[in-house]
Amino acid sequence: MSVLFGVCGGAKPVDARRYYAALGRYPRVGGVGMHHNEQYFVAQGSNTAGARAKGPYVSAGGRQVVALEGWIANREDLARSLDLTGDFPADRVMVASALLRWGRDALTKLHGDFALAWWDGEERRLLLAADRTGGRSLFYYDLDGGLVFANLAAPLFMHPQVARVLDPAMVARAAFTPSLDLENTCFHGVKQLLPGHMLDWTAAAGARVSRYWRPDLLRRLRLRRDEDYVEAARELLDKVVKEALPGEGKTVSMLSGGLDSSAVATTVARLTAPTPLHTITMRPDPASPLPVQAPPQIQDEWALAQATAQLHPSMVAHGVTATIEPLEDVLRGSFHWGGRPPVHLMAATWFSAGWRQAQHMGATTVFIGRSGNATLSASSLPKTLKPGILDVPQALHMAAVGASNGVAFARLLRAFAPEWMRRWRASLLELAPLWQRRTALRREVAERIGIDDIWRAHINGDRCASWGQRSRLRLLERTWMTRTLSTCQHFRDGVERRDPLGDVRLAEFCLAIPPDQFTRFGQDRYLARRVLADRLPPEVLQERRVGRQCAEWFDWATRKRAWLSAELDGIEASALGRELIDVPRLRGILDGWPDNANIAESRYEQLMNVLGRGVAVGSFIRWAEGDNL
Repeated sequence: MSVLFGVCGGAKPVDARRYYAALGRYPRVGGVGMHHNEQYFVAQGSNTAGARAKGPYVSAGGRQVVALEGWIANREDLARSLDLTGDFPADRVMVASALLRWGRDALTKLHGDFALAWWDGEERRLLLAADRTGGRSLFYYDLDGGLVFANLAAPLFMHPQVARVLDPAMVARAAFTPSLDLENTCFHGVKQLLPGHMLDWTAAAGARVSRYWRPDLLRRLRLRRDEDYVEAARELLDKVVKEALPGEGKTVSMLSGGLDSSAVATTVARLTAPTPLHTITMRPDPASPLPVQAPPQIQDEWALAQATAQLHPSMVAHGVTATIEPLEDVLRGSFHWGGRPPVHLMAATWFSAGWRQAQHMGATTVFIGRSGNATLSASSLPKTLKPGILDVPQALHMAAVGASNGVAFARLLRAFAPEWMRRWRASLLELAPLWQRRTALRREVAERIGIDDIWRAHINGDRCASWGQRSRLRLLERTWMTRTLSTCQHFRDGVERRDPLGDVRLAEFCLAIPPDQFTRFGQDRYLARRVLADRLPPEVLQERRVGRQCAEWFDWATRKRAWLSAELDGIEASALGRELIDVPRLRGILDGWPDNANIAESRYEQLMNVLGRGVAVGSFIRWAEGDNL
């Protein structure tokens, strides 16, 4: 993994020495490789100790320069299409060959996680592109006659014309949920390429952003038998996991008691046996009292993970207990690389012990199953999605197919309710607006940014998609966007995370097959349970409960009450913090602290979504203003 940074154009010649020196001094960056001339500078710096980044690749007699951060999955298919023989070249060389052969059309032929910059010195044209599934991020700042870009937000501020100035409206939107709007970051002028987008730049035309790929919503895949869908999905799962295996370095896999990370870990074990595969299962902090376990939840997944590991002789399972980290350090680390406040105050610290364990094992790559809920183990039952009148027949059919104890019908009826009825119900139950229940924003700020309109657009989904596809399409795109929010953590934690369940080919397959393959007569995640029957134990396949991450949140927050109070003081001292965050409301929540974890569970939304996220957003504002560096 590396930091990718580049500058092109501008009124003055590019000062290569300045940027090379600045990148070399950047935290956790070493072994910088670069290419430059008067009009273009691009460099990569590794974050692996003692390693030198595989810098830009120069070809076509010096005319073409390709810088690639990430990895390519379909190397074998790509080499065959490019008529390459012998040992496969490095990914950056293969990508350069593809771009020379097919131009921009090459982007849809590349699978994997990547961000790339392609400079044509003769035409003085730059192409930036982010992969289709959010595996890598790419940020840019449009200068007057030039462009600055980087795969992390913070390095952009090395350029003297890129000021670290917050955009209050975007900070407010991020307080609601960051994954609703990624194109505009929380900083004025700093933008991000969305998954499947590219940027074409020339001095004459400036920067032009376009989408080079979108899912094919018209494709349908209909097979003769149910078993045919299972076999096709198994074959595809084996393929995407195999192609995600790194060519060098040690591999470790996360392993929960659920279907997603288990699908990836067991497939890796089958493909790499008899080589041992070490797995990591996060367990609750034993020093923290936990709330009474709710029926649909599992607070400790260790027993289920062990049952899975016992089926595969090459798997070596490790249970890692979560430990609370200094929240201020974790937050600053996230702000520095990602440039956005986190969604959850404690999610990053809860996983920290797992990433440290992976590093201790010498791992360079950790497999995860984050995208499984949007692909292999998806549900066809929509949540918080509003159907249109033409969707009624299909929506009723899907609700009947997936019905279990009336839950699907009740959810559908709520979805069809008109806006006035929703408001009437909220008034009858004395419910505050959704944004107020989930954020610490002041009312004036919420109204100014039109937060109700933002939410309505979100629950409408993409009306170009059929009802059967709409919820899965929205979940797919949100999953890919959310992945880009966490790419900065790869760099901070020192290990690369690979998520083969987010592969484009698996996503397209799942969008094309009938919805009843995912949910049928009360059996949710129906496809995944059948596909994984050859690699998971019955107790995991039949488990209907959901794993609970950070069940000890209340005890950890209680230990940090003094810090939370001090953060509120800092937020109130910030002009922008006072403008956006309802600090008196947060103080009231802190003053009315529950007596125990069981009472706190009923107030989770207020304590963690309002207070926790409010503190995270306020701390981000202070960091950006230079108050808590």
